[in-house]
Amino acid sequence: MDGYEPFTPFFYYLVAMLYRFGWTLMWVTFRIFFRKIDVLGAEKLQHGKPAILIANHPASFLDAMVLAVFLGRPIHFYVRGDIFSHPLVYRILTRLHMIPIFSREHGTGNLSKNKATFDRGRKLLSAGNLLLIFPEGFSRQSKQAEPFKKGAARVALQTAFDDGKADHLCIQTVALNYSHHGFGANLFIRVGDTLELGGYETAYRDFPAQAVNKLTADMQALFEKNVIHVSKGERTETAEAVMRMAYHDHAENKEEYFWASRNICESLADMSDYNYEVYQEKLLQYHQKLHLHGLDDMSFSTSAINMNSNMFFLIAALPFYLLGTIIWWIPGKISKWIADKTVTRIDFYTSVYNGVLGFMGLLWWLSWQLFFWFAGQKILFLLMFLSPAFCFAALEWIDCSARQKAEIHFKALLKKDAVFIEQMKQIRKEIMCVKL
Repeated sequence: MDGYEPFTPFFYYLVAMLYRFGWTLMWVTFRIFFRKIDVLGAEKLQHGKPAILIANHPASFLDAMVLAVFLGRPIHFYVRGDIFSHPLVYRILTRLHMIPIFSREHGTGNLSKNKATFDRGRKLLSAGNLLLIFPEGFSRQSKQAEPFKKGAARVALQTAFDDGKADHLCIQTVALNYSHHGFGANLFIRVGDTLELGGYETAYRDFPAQAVNKLTADMQALFEKNVIHVSKGERTETAEAVMRMAYHDHAENKEEYFWASRNICESLADMSDYNYEVYQEKLLQYHQKLHLHGLDDMSFSTSAINMNSNMFFLIAALPFYLLGTIIWWIPGKISKWIADKTVTRIDFYTSVYNGVLGFMGLLWWLSWQLFFWFAGQKILFLLMFLSPAFCFAALEWIDCSARQKAEIHFKALLKKDAVFIEQMKQIRKEIMCVKL
């Protein structure tokens, strides 16, 4: 069984149903797990043409899932082949658009299976689908861009010129950025520039290997212009902290946020070791002072919040906050506990935390639904049915409450010690200028 033979119409119906169920579950889970989700440029993929998506890979298997949910079209993607060993697992994963791919660590004997893998990718592209490839080859926390593997270029050229799809197929860059790894992170997705393949035909016909190398180099160059990356990966944590501040400055214009983030990463990478240490210390002191005085960076970067409006929301939404907290506190705490106890690599933390939360949340929700249904408690059944919305409301209430509290502290401190506020504004301005 290779999983790539033609299937019956009933099979495709089951695939569609399973995919839709998984999509819905992930959509709800992501909307709860991430504080903000911003997607730019997804309309570039709505023309229905095939494309190879090349994306960075900061959060393990979660990356493919968020792209599948928020880009607006079904996505097929490669997954490490060793997890397909069991026939049942194989059938489930292939029905979720996953394609097994093998590396040397899975045994040299398995490498021969990659021909069928790449052939499957070509067939999917020829049929007008989107194929997601992480050309760096592995996930990691660091924002440092790694050299590309040649597989993406090889599949692109073979599909374009051996299968006659050059006029339709393109390579599309996609940038993924998480503000941090864990619950309440901001997720930013940007569909960037496109690379057309027509100009590579002559080289591919005459010198295929050289054409693969050339396309790989061109893909990497385009990729690095369209993702948020820092050439010194050890400075990733600092970059993420400053980018969270930049997010406050560009809340209404996410394209500006993208370019501001790129500037931050480039500037941090260009700093000397001494200047970087000075910058780090200034950033640390700024956040320590914020915490000490109960302030929020947003208070220094946006216009004053309408406190009356916020207070009205806090009062009106209080019952929903209480309901959401009471109903969902237990699965939320269990999910975090499991992630904290089992995950050893930070780039896997968000994936595991999110996955456990989705599974636990579904099990928790269905169990109570069945219990109230068979107990004849129609009101409680309806209440539990609507409880995901209460969870949304609770998270929004918590966020709004924190902003409200920070804003009250800010205005009170402004009246009491305006000099300190001005000093903080100046420190923040120096931090956001980045370059020393």
